[in-house]
Order: sequence, then structure tokens, then C-alpha cells
Amino acid sequence: MEYASEKKREEPMSAVGKTVLMPLPAGGFDPTEAAVSWKILTDRGHQVVVAAPQGRSPRADPIMVSGRGLLMLGGILRADKNGRAAYALFSASPEFEAPLSYEQAAASSFDALVLPGGHAKAMRPYLESELLQRVVLGAFDAGILVAAICHGVLLAARTIDPSSKRSVLYGRKVTTLPKRLE
Repeated sequence: MEYASEKKREEPMSAVGKTVLMPLPAGGFDPTEAAVSWKILTDRGHQVVVAAPQGRSPRADPIMVSGRGLLMLGGILRADKNGRAAYALFSASPEFEAPLSYEQAAASSFDALVLPGGHAKAMRPYLESELLQRVVLGAFDAGILVAAICHGVLLAARTIDPSSKRSVLYGRKVTTLPKRLE
């Protein structure tokens, strides 16, 4: 199985064996955004540490996995076959089945941070988590790589740097999807 994003190119995190923290909500995250990121990182020799509320195994947005409820657009809007295959592997992995709690993640050290997004209402506590905002702030303060995908950018945008009283994203370039295209 080949993923389009696996084409050879210069990698910003080229050293093997880095620890990447991936916090996820209890439910509602996009299976492709989390699982394909996990697959690419682990295939390149990095350790991905999953964190979820209370350390319980998270659940992806079931609509994005199955397409049920999307009517005729289900085949187009749900995760594609690569995303579903990656999610099947990811959801069976030890790091997914026994994640750290957000509290444990906040106390751990890591080399990079990945913030996947999602669409379901279950994402809200993740996007508004003050504890995860402290993790994001710590990552920015330490100057480590932070990747935010889709709605994951909201978690970073809501993280306020106490010294400037502005978002940690202030003055940085980010890409995002306008609401009208959502």
C-alpha cells in the first residue's frame, strides 16, 4: 500500500527515533488525519504516543469511517481506502489501545506534536482543553515541530501565550480551509 504523502522528499524531522505526541479527543476525530499521520511517522521509525481523555482508547468519527448517513455522498466524503486501512492498523496498535491521559501527556517530553482534527461535536472538549493548550504552549515555547491538521489548527489558535496575550499562531503563517469550503 502506498500513500501519496509518502513520496520521497526532504523531511523536516529526518532523524529516526523521535517521539511524537498525538493527542486525540475521546471521539469524533478524522480517521485519515490521525491514522495516516501515525502510519507515515511510524513507518519512518518514529514513536507516536497517543493521548486521550482519562487514558481511554479514543474513537474516530464513525461517519467518516463508514460513510453511513452521508447518503449519496458517502463514498466521496468518508475516509478513502488508504485512510480506512491506516485507521484499521492504527486502532489496533498498542499506543492507540492504551493511550496516555492528557495529564500524563502534559508531564511527558516529546520531539514533535501532531494535532489532528475532526468534525463531530465530540471534538469540542479537545479543541477547548486548557490542559492541551498548555501542552501546545510548551511545544511552541520549546521550539519543537508542531503540525496541526484541519480543525486541529483551532487548538493551536486558541492557545494563548501569556507573555504576549496573543495566540501562539500570531505572526505565523498557517493554511486553513475557509468555512464556505468546509
